[in-house]
Amino acid sequence: GMETTSTTLRWAMLHMAKNQKVQDKIRAEIHSVLGKDGEVTMAERQRLPYTSAAISELQRVANILPMNLVHCTVADTKVDGHSIPNDTLIMAQMYNVMKRGQIFENPDEFKPERFLMADGKTPNRATLEQLIPFSMGKRMCAGEGLARMELFLGLAGILQKYRL
Repeated sequence: GMETTSTTLRWAMLHMAKNQKVQDKIRAEIHSVLGKDGEVTMAERQRLPYTSAAISELQRVANILPMNLVHCTVADTKVDGHSIPNDTLIMAQMYNVMKRGQIFENPDEFKPERFLMADGKTPNRATLEQLIPFSMGKRMCAGEGLARMELFLGLAGILQKYRL
């Protein structure tokens, strides 16, 4: 929980320092909505779409947990023509999803805009559905909501006050 969130924020500092144009755009958005001294709250998240998109991109690029929890088949099965026997341990490679060019065009490029529609304000739901930093299914991270809140408040609060 807390370790993965703080690690993601550390990666955020690195990526903001490396991507000055992205950082400047986030800061401009925050300052236009909240000013330099307004309180950053979750109520403002919808009014800060580029900031939210940048956090999604940070989660995709940083990919803090590259592998999912281990699962086990409960019956003999086939996947893409490959036989998988009962009781086989299966581990999803989250890294492959986050860095796959078929899902995220130019996956090595840091591009928050991929999570926004052409208007630059509306979240791109189709792309957001492909982002799975908290895993998926019944055993996904129980702290996802808290972590998303901490990432938003932490990054927006830092960039409102400081340029990295």
